Amino acid sequence: MSSPILDYKRFIQRFRPHTLRSKMMVLAIVMVSLPTLVIGYLVETEGRDALLQEKKIKLSAVTRLLDDALKDSFKLYPDLPRDQRIAALNKQLAPVTDTITKAFSGVGAGYYNRELDAIITYGPQALHGNAVGVTIKQDHPGRDVMASGEPLVRWGSQVRGNIMNSMIPIKRDDQVIGYIWANELSNDIARQALAMDLKIIAVICIGMLFSIWMIVAFSRRFASDIDTIKSGLNELPLNLKTQIPAMNGEMGEISDSVNSLARALREAKTLNELIIESAVDGVISVDIEGCVTMMNPAAEGITGYRQKELIGRPYAEIFENTNFFSPVLDTLIHNIEHVALEVDYPGKNRTIQISVSTSQLRNAQGDTVGALVIFTDLTAKKEVQRRIEQAERLATLGELMAGVAHEVRNPLTAISGFVQILKDSETDPQRLEYTQIILKEVHSINKVIQQLLDFARPRPSLYQKINLNQIINQSLILVKTKGVEARIDFVVQLEEPLSDIEADGELLKQVLLNLLINAVQSIAARGEIIITTRALSPDRREIVISDNGCGINDEIKTKIFDPFYTTKPSGTGLGLSISHRIITAHDGDITLTSKLNQGTTFTIVLPVKHSEGIPQ
Repeated sequence: MSSPILDYKRFIQRFRPHTLRSKMMVLAIVMVSLPTLVIGYLVETEGRDALLQEKKIKLSAVTRLLDDALKDSFKLYPDLPRDQRIAALNKQLAPVTDTITKAFSGVGAGYYNRELDAIITYGPQALHGNAVGVTIKQDHPGRDVMASGEPLVRWGSQVRGNIMNSMIPIKRDDQVIGYIWANELSNDIARQALAMDLKIIAVICIGMLFSIWMIVAFSRRFASDIDTIKSGLNELPLNLKTQIPAMNGEMGEISDSVNSLARALREAKTLNELIIESAVDGVISVDIEGCVTMMNPAAEGITGYRQKELIGRPYAEIFENTNFFSPVLDTLIHNIEHVALEVDYPGKNRTIQISVSTSQLRNAQGDTVGALVIFTDLTAKKEVQRRIEQAERLATLGELMAGVAHEVRNPLTAISGFVQILKDSETDPQRLEYTQIILKEVHSINKVIQQLLDFARPRPSLYQKINLNQIINQSLILVKTKGVEARIDFVVQLEEPLSDIEADGELLKQVLLNLLINAVQSIAARGEIIITTRALSPDRREIVISDNGCGINDEIKTKIFDPFYTTKPSGTGLGLSISHRIITAHDGDITLTSKLNQGTTFTIVLPVKHSEGIPQ
């Protein structure tokens, strides 16, 4: 069970300001609040005293006015009985008290006759006339005034209630014959004092709120400058080119000092560091715990990760959800160094092929302090190599197919001619049917041979300015028959406006028709085909054709552009090969992504300007 002292310390620790801004705000608020509250207290106290003093002066003035107006009226009617004399004196003096009290709102005043031991008047008469003839109590302060012959101001509950009462003796011929009073209700005085207090409090609150607002505004600006400097200092270890913006005052001196320090650090970098930063190969180092300590710009470009994402993090965290085993961690853990090892590296946005060399990092004493990996991106090189191999294979195959087509076409022409002669001279219906079948099959073979010739020796391209959106719309007219539209939704999302490109429109239309027909045939029942175009960059345009059909498995994807490879019972396997050759001839690129039973997406990227240019 924790002690109260520990709980108190934890409470103080929890609410104690920790940041520089909060400490400054608390200090400034305390420095402003304490003097303001003290001054407010003094003003309130002095103001209340001044108010009471003013009340005393006012009530004292009223009593002196009444004393001057009384003169020798108490000597009148000496022969009347007591009650009659009180009534007669009241009738004589009541107008005097009413006139004077009327001039002072909230003030009550009157005469007390010592001889008659009764209140003679109490004005305003309409409010306090019922007190006429009343004898004051023995402990009433009025008796002290008559006994001492000295003025007296007293708080307390008296005839009228809880009042401030100013009393003076009535002296005639050196004899005290009574006393005069003027009083005001404590509630009225308290109300006036409260109004004054509220005004003082309002002024104090407004002043404090304004001061706090000024403090917050200043501290915010101050904290903003501090945050800017902190951000610069945090970025400085990762990028020595970091510059803190110019500031005013002491913050400006600090920022200038930091910028000078950054310049000095940049100038003090060693040749090895400059070489590493300038290297085209990626370099990553890890410490003995496997945390990343260094990453050069080339490594950022190859892997897709930024320095601030990896520096200080365990390198193994990047591969937690993959089957990749890092060679540099292998070197760190098992002391096995690798040279020119080719691996598939799971980058941030894509898997890349890299050539890796690793080594241990040792300090001056020979102790292992980490590991280093140097790697080169082979992805583009491998892709170029693959395309060269495919182009060579297709070129060789094209020459072979051209020869085969030539050798087959001549006998096929002879067969077709002789069968036609037989057909024209034949009258037997059964034999006529046979000749029709022979001619049909010869026509099919001839069509395949023509495709072989188109693949082997494509016609010369006619490059001119064309609009991709227009070519796509023309192709869709040929594909969207009533039967097709009844079961397939075509979603066309063409970027407008899309500038023209230099290309052979008829050849591109052949490619688009081939891809659209394949997409339609991949959808067994109902489905959707999405066609989009966009400007991929100022000099490249992209066409994407997606379907949600049967898809293609991974084994088939690697062979999809090979001649004579087809999954269709009646297909020749030349459509995608010819399409690939057409796009390649346009200096473009055609790729596909597909998942079995989920659909296929073909992406075509074409340059705006062709290398051969447009004939003038």
